[in-house]
Amino acid sequence: MKGCRYLATLLLAFLSFQTILAGDEIIIVGQNLQNFFYSLDRSRTQGNGVPMSNYNTAEGRQMKAQTIVEKLSYYEADIYAFNEVEARPEGADTEALEILADLMTRETGYTYNTVADGLTYDTSSDATGTIKSGFIYRTDRIELVGENTSTAVGYTYVYNYMLRMQTFRSRSSGECFTVSMNHFKASTSGNIDDDRLKREQNSMALLQGLDDAGDPDILILGDLNSEMGEQCLDNLVGAGYEEQIIKYQGSDAYSYWWYGGTLIDHVFANSTMAQQISSAEIMHIANPHSVGSAYAYSDHDPYMVVLNLEAKESPTYTYTKATAVEAGNTYLMVAPLDGMKAANPVSAGKTYEYLQTTDVEEHDGKITMPNQKNGFTFEDAGDGNYYLKDYYGRYIYQYQYNSSWYSNVNVWTKSSAHAFSATAQTDGTFKIVNTTSGYYFLMRNESGSPAVSFRNWTTIYSGQYLPALYKYDITATGIKEIADYAEHLNAPRKVVENGQIIIVTPDGTRYNLQGMRLTDECPIQ
Repeated sequence: MKGCRYLATLLLAFLSFQTILAGDEIIIVGQNLQNFFYSLDRSRTQGNGVPMSNYNTAEGRQMKAQTIVEKLSYYEADIYAFNEVEARPEGADTEALEILADLMTRETGYTYNTVADGLTYDTSSDATGTIKSGFIYRTDRIELVGENTSTAVGYTYVYNYMLRMQTFRSRSSGECFTVSMNHFKASTSGNIDDDRLKREQNSMALLQGLDDAGDPDILILGDLNSEMGEQCLDNLVGAGYEEQIIKYQGSDAYSYWWYGGTLIDHVFANSTMAQQISSAEIMHIANPHSVGSAYAYSDHDPYMVVLNLEAKESPTYTYTKATAVEAGNTYLMVAPLDGMKAANPVSAGKTYEYLQTTDVEEHDGKITMPNQKNGFTFEDAGDGNYYLKDYYGRYIYQYQYNSSWYSNVNVWTKSSAHAFSATAQTDGTFKIVNTTSGYYFLMRNESGSPAVSFRNWTTIYSGQYLPALYKYDITATGIKEIADYAEHLNAPRKVVENGQIIIVTPDGTRYNLQGMRLTDECPIQ
């Protein structure tokens, strides 16, 4: 056997390596654990005849838990985020996450705790059990900010136990960030279109729930059961979130071994979080396709995202007054109604209302906003018309009962969307008309408050306004919406090679985690 040859530069290399690792580095590992339960009743099924766990003894449970921890403890992550773990059965003295935290503590020598969620279920009324998402974290490195909450707002069918959110603080730097761990509807119902619709609803509920994030640097993780290009993920991209695994590992990355290997586990980050990410990668160490069935403990591989936290100024978003509408762009709807007002989307958790408004100021034809939540995206609906989508991924339509059209603005999935025309007026406003009902957007005082509603009046009176449109101008924001991947190649990167972490410098030199340079004759095993 050829001996491994390390080119050690001893103290100099070690000090250089410490420079490489400078900064407040946080490691997060996420994975779907394929039904890791505390309960041992194998007679319970997922509804399609498949047992909810693949063991029915305490020994089997311990074996799976030990395998999970042996594989994942190598990374000594600061946070582990999991899908498909069981909520605590009522009367149980422990739960699945607590088993993993205890074993991870023993394996690494660091103390890991669960992020408490208070989720329980009564086995007498819910024989199938309740699957959840959840977190464990390393207590010497991380502390909690606020409570672990559901990121599902306003809907009951999006599996609140499976969409969870927690804000964390680094003990080293004091910097905070929010992690949302999610599990979207799988394609298991036999109706592909219905499952896709459910995932679209998952994404809308997720985006609304993130309004309550304890810190604006947001990381969205999880088994989203969808590949890029599906509507549910388009909603996240439209809200300003960028997929990080594809960014760092390329479009051929995969996390799920069925169907030839697909990427359905994802890492999304908003602009301020993305600037603090140094890598995001799938680690092929868990599923049968990657490692052989003898070592498999899940049908999903885990993924790792590495953060380098630093203080960030809050971004601003600039909108410039538009003279025409272009499909694919996002616009504010603005009118001089008791001062300049921009239309809000329908409130989170609601499906209809008169659109309320936010005070804005215009300077030289531009409006600057602290976030993108007032923007409406005009999507091509054919024939020169548009679908209107809000920040939360919800599409606008107008409700009709018998022959009557309601003046409220309704929002739901794309399948419900109405098409709208948008015609520029001589005064710089736009008449945005529902091509089905003939009603148009009008900004006026509704019950004494500035609001937007649908109207079909022939005459527009004093104090009533068609909206002007202001187009989102990425060149004027002062932030980078999509980070240039090339710039990351000009800095040392942490990558996974053969299931182990190494450091790659800009010139391609490779180091192990002990600061020793690696040669081609001695690849990581």
